[in-house]
Amino acid sequence: MQSTRIDKRLARLRALMAAQNADAALLPLYENRRYYSGFTGSNGVLIVSGGGLVLVTDRRYTRQAEEQTQGVRIVEHAADRYTLVAGEIKALAARSLLIESNMPVAEYLALGALLPGIPMIPAGDALLDLRMVKDEAEIANIRTAICLSEQALAEVAAQCKTGMTEKDIADELSYRVSRKGAEAMSFGTIVAAGERGALAHGTPTARRVQPGEMVVVDFGALYNGYCADLTRTLLFGEVPAERLQTFDVVERAFVAALSAIAPGATAAHVDEAHRKVFREAGMENYALKGLGHGIGLEIHEHPRVVIAGAHVLRAGMVFTVEPGLYIPGSHGVRTEDDVLVVSGGVENLCTLPHHIPVAQ
Repeated sequence: MQSTRIDKRLARLRALMAAQNADAALLPLYENRRYYSGFTGSNGVLIVSGGGLVLVTDRRYTRQAEEQTQGVRIVEHAADRYTLVAGEIKALAARSLLIESNMPVAEYLALGALLPGIPMIPAGDALLDLRMVKDEAEIANIRTAICLSEQALAEVAAQCKTGMTEKDIADELSYRVSRKGAEAMSFGTIVAAGERGALAHGTPTARRVQPGEMVVVDFGALYNGYCADLTRTLLFGEVPAERLQTFDVVERAFVAALSAIAPGATAAHVDEAHRKVFREAGMENYALKGLGHGIGLEIHEHPRVVIAGAHVLRAGMVFTVEPGLYIPGSHGVRTEDDVLVVSGGVENLCTLPHHIPVAQ
């Protein structure tokens, strides 16, 4: 089954290569190497041509590469891997080369010096676009990552109490996610209490949670290489009514966005649906400029659900819906679920309540 999935992915990549008049593609970055070959090692360069695949890696990963890939020629390098990579490209008689736009500059320059006269064509966003629509195996991995995340947060919330630090909450989440079978966290966990909730990406600190505060928790588990990304608001005791009203506005924005999601809708249309709620409540100035982003092998992928977002939604896309309001010096609220575009509209992959009362 894996070889069939990869063959389909490679067919799309080769169509892109043909459209760009590239004879080969060079993929040194982890996510694309894994996506197009199955290899999960931390070092390697995948070369894709019309006739086959070559993976250049070092001796630490030779056996692993042989076990994880099919139909890939494994070439082992020593110190200077790019001399070997350049030799493989020359052996293909490639006249032009498609490259990842975010290739490190040092590697780009080194390779260019070794391949004079061979144009290197940056792929731009095209490689991310090729990974936008997830297959069944990818969706299954994301579902599991979400499930592990929700189970872990439910357990942590049940033990939360006033006086815990933001870092206490983050550390407990990391521990419980790991115990449930996740590989790691998808990204650095965000925990922001009280007035720090106005920091959209507040790093956990030693600040202790006080009675009546809301705490924004943004985190996700990594499972089989695939990310989850959830945000929940923990309510510690009796939260003031005006702050709960902020939560209610965010919740209405979430519902509006969800109702706008369907195949054929643009990302901008979905973003505007939630933004209209904020505008009518007189709170748009407290919002960010985007609603969500794709998730997959990376925590930020396409589609980008933002103001003027041009992506057209298709069945199989998975992305976050994360409206938030950030009131400087006072508080912040964000609600975030991961959703799947389906033929009839949208499936919310998350089940955990958006706000979670905890004991004082």
